[in-house]
Amino acid sequence: MRLFLAVLIGKLVRIVAKLRGGGSAIPGRIAMLIEPKLLSKTLGSLKHGVIFVSGSNGKSTTTALVAGTLASQGLKVFSNPSGGNMPQGIGSAVIGQATLAGALNADVAVLEVDEAYGEVLAPFVAPSWVVLTNIQIDQLNRFFEPDRVFGMLHAAASSATKGVVINGSDANLVDIGLMLSNVPVAQVHVSDKALSKWPDGALAAPRFGKGDVLNNIPVSVSVVDEIDGVATLSLGGASSSVQLPGKGLHFAIDTALAFSVAEQILGTSFDIEAASRAISNQQTVYGRGEIAKYQGVEIQILMMKNPSSMRATLVAMEDPQTAIWIAMDEGTPDPSWIYDIDLSRIGSVKMVSGSRAWHWATRLSYFGVSPESVEPDSKQALAQYVSFLKANGKRGTLLTNYEQMMAIRKLMGFLDLESGK
Repeated sequence: MRLFLAVLIGKLVRIVAKLRGGGSAIPGRIAMLIEPKLLSKTLGSLKHGVIFVSGSNGKSTTTALVAGTLASQGLKVFSNPSGGNMPQGIGSAVIGQATLAGALNADVAVLEVDEAYGEVLAPFVAPSWVVLTNIQIDQLNRFFEPDRVFGMLHAAASSATKGVVINGSDANLVDIGLMLSNVPVAQVHVSDKALSKWPDGALAAPRFGKGDVLNNIPVSVSVVDEIDGVATLSLGGASSSVQLPGKGLHFAIDTALAFSVAEQILGTSFDIEAASRAISNQQTVYGRGEIAKYQGVEIQILMMKNPSSMRATLVAMEDPQTAIWIAMDEGTPDPSWIYDIDLSRIGSVKMVSGSRAWHWATRLSYFGVSPESVEPDSKQALAQYVSFLKANGKRGTLLTNYEQMMAIRKLMGFLDLESGK
């Protein structure tokens, strides 16, 4: 009865939240107050269990790729693709898809989980599998130092009941994998050739003083190379070419992680060709290379969460990229990291917006690229940028932090996200 009431009231609150202009974590929060065991009662009985996907960056993309890969194998998948990666956000996603009786039409759940909440979620719904993407210098205002994230991800991985899959190109994740003795660990290997094309720090933080250790974790999938959005992956001695959702080695690693966990779950029945076809047809996750269509123009949205994600974005962009729109606000509490970034792939900047606009304008001026316009107001900036794109027949490129991405998408009329914040 309590579960029924939780789902019913959560659904009603969700309808009201949508009518007011977008997704919200409030339905999940309220439902979990009514029924604290909401997640375990709805997700705990799925045939293939629950997969946690966590790490500093790449969580949303990897979650979508794992879900798409498993769906290509004939499984029914529940996921939280909108990025609501804290308990209340996941609860809202459950409320949106569950019947009033609390049933989900799914064989497996693939959940994006915030770094700090894996060990919090585990008592509610123990993960069968944990997938770790990377540890980067990220959100120091929340975590203070990256080795705290190491501890959080280790705790989340320790809660897995069947296995853990890690990005083996991240030395810190290798250390976590070597510390796990209660469950099997598999790694995605990335070739030196592929890694050599990327600057140091673009994909992972330096090792936290652990020293060199023997990486003897079994390799399940290898990333042989990535060229212009096409990855060569090796699994079981056979190579496969995969068209990725976007350009960049990070997309190849995320895809390899998806294939790896699917192969761990399905064994010899895993069909890599079906998985490759599914990935080639998959769209990028919102804000991660997404092409947003608005008023007859297209704008590619690329997030810049931290130095690592910014470096990865710039490496993957066409060189040089021109007429860019940059948007950043207080969601990035310390913008000083922008002075550590090589901006040589930015040819020109049409617009800078957000409450941190003048920080970016100053940084660009030091680099020798003066933005044509600085407009802190996002609504005005969007109107001006769209007008420019229409007049010049161009597709735009927006570099933005998470909060401005959410605000600008909302201004465009995209109200499809469940915020986990």
